[in-house]
Amino acid sequence: MNVVKNETELHVITPNEPGIFGRVLGTLANAGINLRAYCISSKKDRGHFLLVTSDNKKAEVALRALGYKIKVTNVVTVEVTDRIGVGAEIGALLGSAVIDIKYSYGSSVSGGRTLLVFKTSNNKKAVKTLQ
Repeated sequence: MNVVKNETELHVITPNEPGIFGRVLGTLANAGINLRAYCISSKKDRGHFLLVTSDNKKAEVALRALGYKIKVTNVVTVEVTDRIGVGAEIGALLGSAVIDIKYSYGSSVSGGRTLLVFKTSNNKKAVKTLQ
C-alpha cells in the first residue's frame, strides 16, 4: 500500500565549502531531528540541501541559527514497497494525469520501503492521482 502525503521540504542554502555536509547534518542530529530524505548539490559558491525531516520547524530554527537561508517548499511524498519498476509506475500515473515532475529524489526506509519525494506542477492533483 502506498502512503501519499503533501509535506514540506526545506531548501537550505549554505556556503559551498569542505565540511558543510557534516555541519548541516550534524546540526540536525544534535537537535534530535531525523532526516527522512535528502538531496544535495552545489552551484558555484553555494551548497543546496533539499531536506525532508521528522520535524521541519525545529530543523528550520536550528539551521537558521547558523545563518543559512531557508526556503520552505510544498512537495509530495510517496512511501512505497521497494521493488523494481515502482518509480516507472508512479511516473506513468503522473504522466497520464498530465502532471509535470519538476524534480524527484528518494531514500530507503525500513522494512523494504522507499520514500520518494516529488515537486510537481500540481501537488494536490498528484496526491489524488497516487492515492
